[in-house]
Amino acid sequence: MNKAWLTRRGVPLMAVGAIMMTVLAGCGSQSAASNNSSKTATITPGVKAAMAFVKQVEAPPTWQGPTTPVNTKLAKGMTVDLVNLTMEIPALNEWATVAQQQLEKAGVKVTICDAKGSPTGITQCMQQGIAQHPDVLVAMSLDTSYIHSYIQQADKAGIKVITAQTGTPGTPHGTGAVAEVSFNYPLVGKILGAWFAAQSKCQGSYPQIITSTSARQPSAAEVSGIQGALAQYCPSLKVRPVQNVLIPNWATQLATVTRSDILADPTLKYFLPLYDGMTIYMLPAVRQAGAANRVQMASFNGTPVVMQNDVVLSPLKADIGGPNEWYGYALADQTFRVLVGDHPVASENIPLRLFDSTNIGSINVNASETTWYGPVSFQQHYYQLWGF
Repeated sequence: MNKAWLTRRGVPLMAVGAIMMTVLAGCGSQSAASNNSSKTATITPGVKAAMAFVKQVEAPPTWQGPTTPVNTKLAKGMTVDLVNLTMEIPALNEWATVAQQQLEKAGVKVTICDAKGSPTGITQCMQQGIAQHPDVLVAMSLDTSYIHSYIQQADKAGIKVITAQTGTPGTPHGTGAVAEVSFNYPLVGKILGAWFAAQSKCQGSYPQIITSTSARQPSAAEVSGIQGALAQYCPSLKVRPVQNVLIPNWATQLATVTRSDILADPTLKYFLPLYDGMTIYMLPAVRQAGAANRVQMASFNGTPVVMQNDVVLSPLKADIGGPNEWYGYALADQTFRVLVGDHPVASENIPLRLFDSTNIGSINVNASETTWYGPVSFQQHYYQLWGF
């Protein structure tokens, strides 16, 4: 190649090109820095607080559970009737099944009644449970105001009642139950609200919250947590009314509700369905509406089938894991304590962990969900307490 045409006034044109590229790159960097600076300047203190909180709840949990042993040998031969709101939701199914398995290891006989998410089913299961006269009756995800008369009947019959997943951990008051085991649903809501704030930077419209009052108390606690977080992190956003779809209607109504919301409001970019089982019906509707690139979702339960197929790879961008097997062990622990006459713990302190694009790659979603929560061995902690 003739090098003469590559030079001009003693300066290689290739060098001139390099200089120009450097200058342009410098200008571009300054422009980008300016743009980034501008974007950073628009991030409010609320958004910064939300981002810091999200980072905190993405980390693996540590053991904060009970430390007092319980003599499970005294429970051998005793009976437990567990009334479950529904066995159709994977998380609720796992909670009941795991608790049953652990209790039966100590020789406790456990019966599970599936209320199928309906008032009639709840009534039938509670009546059946009282008639069987177990030592302990566990009411899982049931509205305590609805079953209050049955708790009173059980108490008169000498049956101790444990409520489960009523929304807020702590010693139950005014329900007639002797103990409670629950995820911290207000905290679940706060995490969802913080995730939305961190993702959206509080720009655009309020997220669409979809509740399910079939589980009224935990749902109300979770919605309150979301709304409280949004009032804290994104106070300028106009509140959007909450929508409700009952559990028996998920399969028939959630897709229609989702599609209608998307088509009715082009500014709607975020959905916060309370339970990730709902997303099984909502995600196809998002795709059918042609909004897969516009809509983002976050939810709760960390259900394996949802985590394996949808999280991050679909519009479902985040899922809060309430470790389902861990919860089953916690429910068994509280039940053991009530069976043998020990003082119940105020809270089992079951942790929560947010899974999103930041940390989903650090876990194997196809492995046991117990591996998703880091190195802590909750099974070993409980077995030490139980003498297994």
